[in-house]
Amino acid sequence: MAESERSAGRKETVETNINETEENLHATEEFAKEHGDALNEEEKQNISEKNEHRRENIENMKQSLNEDE
Repeated sequence: MAESERSAGRKETVETNINETEENLHATEEFAKEHGDALNEEEKQNISEKNEHRRENIENMKQSLNEDE
């Protein structure tokens, strides 16, 4: 496989990962809004921490795409 094909394949994979992570982030935010009253503080904290981790991952993946260009 040529270098440009590997690079294009990697870029596509990273973009897919970004999109899926953003979808998970939005889905858990919506879940928390809809069911927030039923969640205890620990569950709310877990959701918040996971979403912060998702935001960091999204930013890191976007930076890696920019570095590859």
